[in-house]
Amino acid sequence: MHTLKISNLEVFYKVSRYSAAHLKEQESAEELARYLTVAEGYAAGAKKSRLGPEAIQDHILNELELYKQMGYFRLYALNGIEMSVKKGRILACVGESGCGKSTLALSILRILPINAEAHGKIELDGVNLMEIPEEIMLKIRATKLGYIGQGSYTYLNPLMTNAFQVLESAIVAAGRDMDEAFKSFIKAIREANLDTRVLLSFPRRLSGGEIRRVAFALALAKNPELLVCDEPFRNIDVYLAKQLAYVLKELIERLNITAIIFTHNLSLMAEIADDIAVMYHGIIVEMGDIVSVFKKPYHPYTKGLIGALPDPRNPKKKIIYIPGEPLPRMIKPKFCPFFNRCPLADEECMEKKPDLREFEGRLVACQKIEEVWEKEPIDFWSPHLDP
Repeated sequence: MHTLKISNLEVFYKVSRYSAAHLKEQESAEELARYLTVAEGYAAGAKKSRLGPEAIQDHILNELELYKQMGYFRLYALNGIEMSVKKGRILACVGESGCGKSTLALSILRILPINAEAHGKIELDGVNLMEIPEEIMLKIRATKLGYIGQGSYTYLNPLMTNAFQVLESAIVAAGRDMDEAFKSFIKAIREANLDTRVLLSFPRRLSGGEIRRVAFALALAKNPELLVCDEPFRNIDVYLAKQLAYVLKELIERLNITAIIFTHNLSLMAEIADDIAVMYHGIIVEMGDIVSVFKKPYHPYTKGLIGALPDPRNPKKKIIYIPGEPLPRMIKPKFCPFFNRCPLADEECMEKKPDLREFEGRLVACQKIEEVWEKEPIDFWSPHLDP
C-alpha cells in the first residue's frame, strides 16, 4: 500500500528580474543572473555567441522570446515526476543541486511560491492534493503532513518559546480536544528528548543540533501520516548529523510514520533509508531498494553518484566523477536530459524523454539500460574520464 503517489508532476517558475532579485539562495541567484543576462541581451537585440547544441537551441530561443514579449522566462524545476512511497517506509530522494528536490518537497505540501505553476497528480491516501480547495489542504497540513525544512531557524518563530510552538502544532492538529493535544505534546518532546532548558528558551538560543530536535518535535506533535524532510541535516557536522539521523529513524519507526527525505548525503541515507529515488533535471532516473541500488546502480548517473563516494574500508578505491554540467533549467527536456554528459548518448536518446520503467526489479529511465546496467561504476565511467 502506498501512502504517497505522484504522477506526471510538472512545475515551472515564472522568473523576472523582480523575482530573481528576491532569491536568498546564492547558488540559484547566480544561475538566474546568467539567464537574465542572456534574456535581456536577446530582448535588446544583441547577438548571441553560443546558445548550446543545435538540438536544444529552439528550446532556449522560445524562452528568450517569451522574456522579450512578457518580461519573464520559465525555469523548469520538475519535468514529469513519477514516484510512490510505501506505507511505513523511509524514502531517500537524492540528486545534485538544482535537480528539483526542494521544489518536489514544497509541491507535496502545496506551498510553492506564487510565481510557480504546477500540473499533475499528488495523491495522499488516495486524495489528489492538487485538486482540493485550500481550506481542506490547510487541515491536511495540520493533521497529516509533517515538515522539517532546510533551515529550521527560518520557520520557527523567533518571538515564541520552543515549547509554545510545539504545543501549538499539537493543538492545531487535535482541534478542540485539549487533552489529546497535551498528550501529543508530551509524547513529542519526550521522543525528541527535549529538556526544560530547550523548551523554555527561544530558537536563537539553541545550537544546530538542538534546533533540529525542536523541528522533529514540531513535526511529530501532530502524529503525521507523512513526514517530508528537506535537507534536515544541512549545515551541521557529520558526527552530529549521523546522531540526529538515527534519532529521526528511530522516531519514524516507533511512531509508524511514512517519510521522504530530500538530501545530498548519500552515505547517511545508506544507513537509515529503506528505498532511494535518484533525481536529475526534474525527473526520477532510478528508484529501488537502497541496498540493491548501492550494491549495483543501473543508470549511468546513479553509477556516477555511487562511484564518487569514498569508501573508508577501501582507501585505495578510485574516485570517479561525472564530466560536464547539467543542461540549463530554462529547458524543458523532450529528450533524455542526461544526454550531454552520458558517453553512450546517441540520436535515439534525443528523440524522446525516457519513461520510468521496470527493469530487473527496479524502476529506471534510460534508453540504453540494457547495455549499461551490469557494468560497475568504475568500469563504466573510467574510459571516458581524463587521466
